[in-house]
Amino acid sequence: MASSSTRNEGEAKDKSLVDVVFSWTLNDIFNQHLYKHEVQKIPETFSSVEQYLNSYRYPLLEETHADLSSSMSNLSESPRCKILSVKKDKKYKPPKNLVYKMIFETEDSKLEKEVYMPQACDVIAFSDVRPACVKDFIRISYIPALVLGVEDEGNPCMVRILASKPIMLEEGKQKKVLHRDSLFGVFLINIKTNLRIWKALHGGNKNIIKEVLRADSLVGVDCPLCSQKVECISGNDLHSFNLDESQLDAVQSSLATSACNHKKSVKLIWGPPGTGKTKTGSTLLWALLKMKCKTLTCAPTNTAVVEVTSRLMTIVRQALQDGNYGLGDIVLFGNKDRMKIDDHDDLHDVFLDYRCEILEQCFSPLAGWGSQLQSMICLLEEAYQQYHRHPENYESGNGEEEIMEGFRQFIRKRFSFIEKNMRFCINGICTHMPTSFISVRSVKNMYRTLHLLKLFRNLLYTGTFSDEELKKIFSSSETINCTDSTLLLSKSRNECLEILRSLEEFWVPKFTSYHKIKKFCLQNACLTFCTASSSATLCEFKDFWLVVIDEAAQLKECESAIPLQLPNVQHAILIGDERQLPAMVQSKISEKAEFGRSLFERLVTLGHKRHLLNIQYRMNPSISLFPNAEFYSNQISDAPSVKKGSYKQDLLQGNMFGPYSFIDVSYGKEEYDYRYSRKNLMEVAVISQIIENLFRASVANNKKVSVGVISPYKAQVFALTEKLGDKYETHSHFSVSVRSVDGFQGAEEDVIIISTVRSNANGSVGFLSNRQRTNVALTRARYCLWIVGNGQTLINSDSVWSKLVVDAKDRGCYFNLDDDRRLSKAVIDVLVELDKLFYLLDMNSLLFKRARWKVIFGDRFWKSLVRIKNLETRKELVALLMNLSSGWRDRPQVQKNLEVMDGTSSQLLEQNKICGLLNLLWSVDIVKKNKKYIQVLKFWDIVPSKKIPRLAQSLDVFFESYTVDKMNRCKYKCLEGTLEVPMSWKIGRNAVGLKNINDTDYAELSTGLASLNLGKEHIKAKHRSRGKSSQTKDSKRTK
Repeated sequence: MASSSTRNEGEAKDKSLVDVVFSWTLNDIFNQHLYKHEVQKIPETFSSVEQYLNSYRYPLLEETHADLSSSMSNLSESPRCKILSVKKDKKYKPPKNLVYKMIFETEDSKLEKEVYMPQACDVIAFSDVRPACVKDFIRISYIPALVLGVEDEGNPCMVRILASKPIMLEEGKQKKVLHRDSLFGVFLINIKTNLRIWKALHGGNKNIIKEVLRADSLVGVDCPLCSQKVECISGNDLHSFNLDESQLDAVQSSLATSACNHKKSVKLIWGPPGTGKTKTGSTLLWALLKMKCKTLTCAPTNTAVVEVTSRLMTIVRQALQDGNYGLGDIVLFGNKDRMKIDDHDDLHDVFLDYRCEILEQCFSPLAGWGSQLQSMICLLEEAYQQYHRHPENYESGNGEEEIMEGFRQFIRKRFSFIEKNMRFCINGICTHMPTSFISVRSVKNMYRTLHLLKLFRNLLYTGTFSDEELKKIFSSSETINCTDSTLLLSKSRNECLEILRSLEEFWVPKFTSYHKIKKFCLQNACLTFCTASSSATLCEFKDFWLVVIDEAAQLKECESAIPLQLPNVQHAILIGDERQLPAMVQSKISEKAEFGRSLFERLVTLGHKRHLLNIQYRMNPSISLFPNAEFYSNQISDAPSVKKGSYKQDLLQGNMFGPYSFIDVSYGKEEYDYRYSRKNLMEVAVISQIIENLFRASVANNKKVSVGVISPYKAQVFALTEKLGDKYETHSHFSVSVRSVDGFQGAEEDVIIISTVRSNANGSVGFLSNRQRTNVALTRARYCLWIVGNGQTLINSDSVWSKLVVDAKDRGCYFNLDDDRRLSKAVIDVLVELDKLFYLLDMNSLLFKRARWKVIFGDRFWKSLVRIKNLETRKELVALLMNLSSGWRDRPQVQKNLEVMDGTSSQLLEQNKICGLLNLLWSVDIVKKNKKYIQVLKFWDIVPSKKIPRLAQSLDVFFESYTVDKMNRCKYKCLEGTLEVPMSWKIGRNAVGLKNINDTDYAELSTGLASLNLGKEHIKAKHRSRGKSSQTKDSKRTK
């Protein structure tokens, strides 16, 4: 294998990307340093277009290489399918064009993994066994191939592929693959976008590219010749959109740029979170539509494209005056499934595939608009003659009455059929034809035609006519003067004929192929929407004047070169925020080389002018305060609407659940899932409980609430999703969305809960420290933002999260999990479920944070605890320990104790049932601490009932060593209401000696308990003496 330093120097420039990918051996794919020496850091300025384009080629190769390597490493998870047959394609011309037709079986119950559904530009590999690891490729050698297209998407499906090497076939042109001689295909990666970037890096329209090369370019500077024409250009009433000053200034400046013929330019609009970036962009696009400025609008993802198109459609539909006329000037195109078009009814009228299907029917020469128009005219002119031309409509020998009855049915049936087709064509044409091909007058006539035809149909179906009247009406062009109903029908018929004849002057294109209709729609649209990658298919259209890129800071600069190099593009407007998430980069080498940097970010770094949208309308001011200061130098103001008292939502009681809070979960532990992503089950439990509390409050208050849960780690997203299940999916007034930070870019919810996951002593937070990722997570909430995490870990991280925690403490927004009983219980339940009882029973654990009593566990207790495996038993035990340490006592069991114990144990030892099978044995003991004797609880053992006597006998020996004074203090009771609280006594000269007390330093005792030393006045009011040590438990013993 050639080393990276000796690889062909012209590889990145002369070869196609497919050829390079095909040239990689398995060793190359797993060589992490394959392009390490070729990839250089991409500079901020460039001396030439050639240098600019060249600087991205090797980083793109490295990114493709890293993507393929990652896929190979996880081969067992990759979709695969069985190949039923292989056949040489007619374009098969070795040695390079090794094109085959294959039949893929896309449904196979024997395959445990996901079945592969091929798509264009997929890179696949072949194996003669179901591939689970790289070794499976070695059996027949590694043969990568590229999917060129899918001709039949059914099962099985026909696929055309380009192979890197000949696929050995038996004699003859075709080979059927049998079970005993199988061939399998496995999906590796899709390189469609990379192929398009590669092509863009090899040339195109340089108008915009030349403007962005140097630091001294005039990017963002208004043309001096056009700057005075802004008001004239934006004559449309932009004020009706209620834009603030910064938004209006950005729109007007962009409109001036779009109309400029003097210089090429790039305009930057900076939209921090919640500042109305999408509203500003959709208003700008509406104005461009009114100006008939041919504009291409792109975004990095299908989701972002759909979002900006939907916002524009909301504005456009409100302004429509003649049905849907004007929508033909707007086109959205892309992958229907990835865009989830079926979930967006508002976009059906502008989605290209649907538009072409409708226009294909309207343009049909046999059944389309022209044919239906002539059919209706002919029917209204000579329906009676048409009826008699078809002998099947009546039989010889029938009377005139029967003939006329058949005619009534004929005219009604025929008219309804043609009217239905005409209605479809008129609605289709008015909605989907560009306004440059159909005038407002023609549209009005068409809609009037539909109205007149509807009136005629009503008269035809409801009127009563004589035979002679019907005959005359449909065989004469004159108005018949008979009965009123006949007169109305005849008059309506003539009105319909008049307007139908006027429509004969309107013609539709005589396209017969789907491809030509698609080209027609794209060629004549005013606004076109697609992803930046998909814009590569628009190279044949040479009249785009302006390119608008939404979410421009999320788009790699080399990918933005695709739309910016389209023919004749003169201007570009980039809308984004470089302080939010950038583009994703797989390769660490490419990432270090700034491959993921956007054009927007680079221009900002060079100091180019940008229009800042400086008022945020999303977040409660308590939420926006920290990100505004940390990420935007306090340049963003809160809108009056979010400052109102009504914007504060008290969704849950307590300060912890105000508009902004950090909830410290120090008991969590970060762990890996099988994909080496991190999760924290304590945080999962806490968040699940918060959501349950929110849901209950929402139902009780009949308040609609949307909740978003964000975590930077996929494993945590999966754990949260699994925990929540589909519990809240059926409730229309309560919704929960769990996504990664990247998945929440551009989204917002009423409540956002962030799970930070990381919990360790050294403050390691990994990519959580990324400022852009943090900014996105912190700015998604409208009313409440609750951050769940380990405060100490984040403080030690020396990252933006350290500042956040300190800020939360300074503002009084920092809360401990212990402050909420339900959250504490949720964590305790998780520890029990995970069999972490030893951790839970530590004296400093959450279990005893609210305890009134200090507790001690005997050796027997720990040994018995290990043997308890039943989850319900563990839960009941923990609940009992918590109750006892808080002062609760189960008095009815006292008499039962006496029945099974008769020695000294009977005076001190207590028992409580656990699940009806086991018994918790405990007593009050006395320890010496801080110059005091204090009462504590000592848990001796967990045993079945039959073992209690033996345990009691063994403890008798221990208890008999107690002095009378110690016995009395053990039996002493102090009550606060229904709770029994511990007593304490100062050690003085007059104190009775407790020489037998174990003086061990009880460092293990809880230091977080409530104060156990009751004041003298309180003691006198509350305590009761149980008498001398010789007395048994008497009737004064408090329940």
